[in-house]
Amino acid sequence: MCRFTINFYRAFVSYFLLIYVNYNITPVHSAYAELWNATWVDRLKRDLLSKYDKFARPAQHFNATRVFFGMTINHISVEEFKSAISVQAWVRMVWTDDKLKWNASNYGGLGRLQAGSHEVWQPDIILYNSIAISSVEHYGDTHCHIYSDGTVIWVPPTHFLALCDLDLRLWPFDTQICQLKLGSWSYSGNQIDLRLNNNSLEGTINLVDNTEWRLVDVTRLRNVTTYECCKDEPYIHLVFTLTIKRNAPLYSSVFLTPAAAIVIMCLVNFWLPAQSKEKLLLCGVNVIVISLFLIYFGYRIPPHSTNSPLLVSFYSGCLYQVTISLVISAIVINLSRRPYSRPLPRHLKKILVGWPGRYLGLSDLIQAIQSEYSAGEQELRESQGVDSSSVYASNLISTCSENGDRENIISSPVNVTQLEWILLATAIDRSSFLVFCNIFILMAISCLS
Repeated sequence: MCRFTINFYRAFVSYFLLIYVNYNITPVHSAYAELWNATWVDRLKRDLLSKYDKFARPAQHFNATRVFFGMTINHISVEEFKSAISVQAWVRMVWTDDKLKWNASNYGGLGRLQAGSHEVWQPDIILYNSIAISSVEHYGDTHCHIYSDGTVIWVPPTHFLALCDLDLRLWPFDTQICQLKLGSWSYSGNQIDLRLNNNSLEGTINLVDNTEWRLVDVTRLRNVTTYECCKDEPYIHLVFTLTIKRNAPLYSSVFLTPAAAIVIMCLVNFWLPAQSKEKLLLCGVNVIVISLFLIYFGYRIPPHSTNSPLLVSFYSGCLYQVTISLVISAIVINLSRRPYSRPLPRHLKKILVGWPGRYLGLSDLIQAIQSEYSAGEQELRESQGVDSSSVYASNLISTCSENGDRENIISSPVNVTQLEWILLATAIDRSSFLVFCNIFILMAISCLS
């Protein structure tokens, strides 16, 4: 029994000695390569990243990590209701990671390595004036290019949504100036030395041409700010100032052409016959058209805009003008179609028959009135016993007809009094035409200045 126990312990010890010897003789990397068919890239990533801490800045605490930043702009859009600018771009960041250096000859001459953005340390460069406060992840999840000297290049596709103080005064022919302010959120300038990439302007282009906005100019600036609380810690941020202009050929056809038609319709209204009821119809159609445009502007332009667009002010002014024109047309029609028994006041008639009436284009009516007076005087000399009240009575009867037009009134010898009131109504129309022309010219000059 004792011999059996001794033999059992000898076999047990021999077995574990055999395992220990085999484990020490066989290299770990040989077993790894034999099992996984590992490449030089696998070995390099294992050696570099096995104990790598991506949350620790890859430099001594007394050294600064210099980060070069550049940007290529591909697309720009503006969200007026959010007072924001949306920028689609490619960002290029370059820095040196002291913990990612290797000797290429030890890894088969491998001098460059690709690693996921979640595997290595990255500078926390964010947009300071971002509108997306719930998330600061501006960059796409793309790989980083790592070189044997520790240089890391990261070129992710990026979407910036930045606040911008929009000036819509010249909408839709406006030019906006917006800024992208970028910097490190956690590190001061003593830890991350943020610098502009000297070659970034070469790639600052707009790849999409058929958009609403055109990139006119891009300026870059590096600012170093020191606060009172931390005078020994400068904070660095980069400012990209974008000057963009709205492409407005379509808006010229959509807004300016109808505006010209509205002005012409408003002015033509004063040249229609004084007794024409179509004056009211023309003014009503004009009011509807302008109101529809103003409703459309309400959907396109944010109500919190500091400066109201001049185009909207012009259309609003046109609505006021057309409304006043509607009131004037109602007064003119009432003056010209209403039967009168009292003649026009002498002083007013003297003015209208004189040179002011001729300058207003009332010569035809003036001649008709003068001829009617001449015919009336001759008729009065022939019949001395006719009472003047009968003339007013016949005048009242002849002008009560609703279907009478200007030609019928002029041809009747008993409508001198009515002609005088038509002369006054037409003079109001022509004077309003001159006043409205000046007002529209002033409105157009104020909108174009």
